[in-house]
Amino acid sequence: MLEKFVLKYNENNIIHMVISVIESCEKRFLYCLYGIIAFMAFIAVLSQHKYCDSAIINSKIQSTAIKDNDSAAIKDSYSSESCFLDVSVGFGEKVVIPDPAKTDGKVSISLFSKKDVKKICDAGKWYKKNGDLYLGTDLSFAGFDRPVFVSSYAVGNITEKSGKVSYISKKTNKGIKKKKVQGSCLVLFVTTKLEKYEKYDESYFVILDYKNGVSYKKKTTFYLPSLYSRWVRLSVADVTGDGVQELLVSCLCNKSIEFGLYNADVDKHNIEEIYATYSDWEKNLWEPGWDFIDRLEFKGKLKDNYKAELMLPCIGYSKTISVIKDGGYREKSLHKKIDEWGCINPVGMWKKNGKLRKKWAKKHGKVFLYTLDDISYPKDKDGNIQIEFVRAISIGHRSVDIGNMHIYMQYDKDIEKLVVKNAKYSDYKKSKKEWKEARKKYGGFN
Repeated sequence: MLEKFVLKYNENNIIHMVISVIESCEKRFLYCLYGIIAFMAFIAVLSQHKYCDSAIINSKIQSTAIKDNDSAAIKDSYSSESCFLDVSVGFGEKVVIPDPAKTDGKVSISLFSKKDVKKICDAGKWYKKNGDLYLGTDLSFAGFDRPVFVSSYAVGNITEKSGKVSYISKKTNKGIKKKKVQGSCLVLFVTTKLEKYEKYDESYFVILDYKNGVSYKKKTTFYLPSLYSRWVRLSVADVTGDGVQELLVSCLCNKSIEFGLYNADVDKHNIEEIYATYSDWEKNLWEPGWDFIDRLEFKGKLKDNYKAELMLPCIGYSKTISVIKDGGYREKSLHKKIDEWGCINPVGMWKKNGKLRKKWAKKHGKVFLYTLDDISYPKDKDGNIQIEFVRAISIGHRSVDIGNMHIYMQYDKDIEKLVVKNAKYSDYKKSKKEWKEARKKYGGFN
């Protein structure tokens, strides 16, 4: 009996031992299997990390290559398209402007940017290099007997509806900007002063028609305020509505914006003036009753309760504003006829009860538009180009402004002149922001 018990005990013991050994082997096998899987995963992650590093390095190398060859890349990007004028600006290359009469097919043009010119001026090399002018460009084919300085430019259909597609590639601090435009004409603003000690210079508009192989030029009273900071702004747009674009010119000269509108007369082979503030002012300064169209059409008068009425009778526009709320003046300052310096106070036109001093206001309180602070070319709801003239509204004296008047003018085909179409008012607070934005646009605060 005892033997049987011992034998059975031993049998059970052996069975438990065998089971224990098997379980132990299973666990070790699983641990080994888990270890192998983890190791393989680690190798895969490491391999991927190395691949990413390699990809990043390759990407950087490719990016550097693109930057080093940006000019060629831009040109290759549209080489398959039909490009008529290929204009490159700011790539530090020498200015290249071919003679329209000697070109056939695609035309490559290279122009300076303001940044290019500044580098040359900072190096003190802007006038001579072994007898060769750094900034000089040969435009003898356009009628200039010596090299000239080319600054502003525009591309468009100035002489006809050419249907040609051109490209402008401009190098900036943020990269290269590429613009597709319609046009076969290059418009330039040209200045003759290049010698360091020259006292006088002449300015011209030049139109180079590469489709028809002809050149136009016109002497102008616009001038170049600075070689590399403030350039005359050139734009093209179909203002007259005949399908052919006109040249729109604006520039900050002294404290006012000057504006001009021109077209190319193909029959007479001239650049004709449609309207210009510069030439109009010079021709008509002493003519009684003369003024610019927008200022001539504007009327203003002071009213009781510190009010001013702004009017353009030609279009039925009328708006009454508060000289306090909209014009930015304190009520107390509107009561004094004479200021602390013994001079007439231009805004002292009201009594303390708000009643207007009519005789005093008639003599000293004229409401008028002052200098041109900005110019832009918006479209009306029908898509017609308008010219927006922005002028300060003053009372009595140019220093007493109460906001801005925006007057929108449009070309009238019947009388072949600009006429007033619309208007709006900006209060004093907004007008100050508009003034700053305009000065930034034109590159100066003088």
